Amino acid sequence: MGNIQKVVKPYKFSIGQHVVVSATRFDRVPVAGTFKIMALLPAEAGEQQYRIKNDREAFERRVGESRLTLANRDFR
Repeated sequence: MGNIQKVVKPYKFSIGQHVVVSATRFDRVPVAGTFKIMALLPAEAGEQQYRIKNDREAFERRVGESRLTLANRDFR
């Protein structure tokens, strides 16, 4: 039997970066504003996942990479 290697796709964003989330009609809570990447999560269905947080919300969200874009504003 041959070796089976798992290909790990690199993450596009890093912990601490600020991103904007594109909304979908399935969002239970409206998505607005800029979010901070809190954690890199394992891929789900072949897509990298992130835990993100908005300062105006008391909870964190789990979001797939395809819904994220880097925020234009510099937050340093």
